[in-house]
Amino acid sequence: MISKLSTFYVQLYKIVDDSSSDPIISWSKSSPNGFVVWDVRKLRRDILMKPSGVLLGRNSTEFIANLRSHGFRSVLKGFGELEFEHDDFTRGTVTRKKKMVKALSERFDAQIKAFKCRFKAKKPSSLKVDLIISSPIK
Repeated sequence: MISKLSTFYVQLYKIVDDSSSDPIISWSKSSPNGFVVWDVRKLRRDILMKPSGVLLGRNSTEFIANLRSHGFRSVLKGFGELEFEHDDFTRGTVTRKKKMVKALSERFDAQIKAFKCRFKAKKPSSLKVDLIISSPIK
């Protein structure tokens, strides 16, 4: 899991840091921890549809969902522009990505524990329903 996460961050960092993609996606001018998607259509066509963009998502909706699942926050921008921030995704700082992966891994572990607790809590009540339905009416 962690190697896949680090690959996501590394690939995203390379694309955002690549000056040739600045008309499509670039570092934010208002935040050192963010980037802006200037043209969603070109992002999908020119970046996400390439084999190198597969880890980010196959389309813009999947890309945004992946960003949110990796801890990025949306920032309100103008029409057709999307800005995302992450406290540990900083221009010029590659070493902080390890911290991002660890934090995401810990959050994922906590979500799994919460899911298991909810599943265990639901199990006895579903058994009662099964007993009521399967018992013969007298």
